[in-house]
Amino acid sequence: MVNTVVWMIGLSGAGKTTIAEAAVRRYGAELLDGDTIRDFFSNNDFSREGREKHLLGIARMASLISKHTPVICSFITPYEDVREKILEILPEGSVMAHVSTSLEVCEERDVKGLYAKARTGEISNFTGISDPFDEPKCAHMTLNSSGEPGHTVEDMVDQLAHLFEKPKAVLLPGRWQPLHVGHEWLIQQELDQGKRVVVGIRDTPVTESDPYPAEVRKRMIEYRYHDEDVDAWIMPDIEAISYGRKVGYELREAQDIPPEVFEVSATGVRGGNRANVSERVMEFMISEGIWDGQ
Repeated sequence: MVNTVVWMIGLSGAGKTTIAEAAVRRYGAELLDGDTIRDFFSNNDFSREGREKHLLGIARMASLISKHTPVICSFITPYEDVREKILEILPEGSVMAHVSTSLEVCEERDVKGLYAKARTGEISNFTGISDPFDEPKCAHMTLNSSGEPGHTVEDMVDQLAHLFEKPKAVLLPGRWQPLHVGHEWLIQQELDQGKRVVVGIRDTPVTESDPYPAEVRKRMIEYRYHDEDVDAWIMPDIEAISYGRKVGYELREAQDIPPEVFEVSATGVRGGNRANVSERVMEFMISEGIWDGQ
């Protein structure tokens, strides 16, 4: 499951990084801004082409990180056509938020005096002065950062809350050694009810009878369910599940399992019986060299 990416755009001094930092603390996201990416993406080319190349590289980085954690990006991003390209790179469901306030307010907040230097020509290609900030038509939401009553930093962070909410999940722990049609049936029962599924992969040692490392099993499940609401987590090799009273969830055993599914055995699959392995899992096994296709 891919996490949320929120890309904040706006003039220098609009408050993007202040809002982003507060949101990161509250929602546990990863922050990408000028400071955090400087060691990875150095950019001294402030031409239109240089800015575009720089921002698209950051978008690719954000997309990769979002596989593991929510991401908040904070960049001026002045050109509308570049914003559209960024949204094409970011995972589906990503949000572009315009942190909006007037140029006059931004200049009043400018403790570094950058706007003043831009107005005297000491700094060239400065957004809002000698370089345009295109109207953000592709932005999904606007955060009014003018500082007026009702528009504090905390108010704006509140407006982002729905982007980071995740539905409760159903945990399916097991060895998954390897994924087979019986497992897929169990997962599908939950997906059909609109549930988010977390596959808990026990980190069992590799043996002759259990030949697949936990990381391979995790990739197998991610490959099979890359476009569905299924996460794969590697968990300790548990010996028991202990829980207290009224903990907010239930323990249940799957019911009405079809006989042909009930009889499926991972031991049989590991022993060479591929009849109970789905086509997409087979594709993964072949690509990983686990099976030669014969």
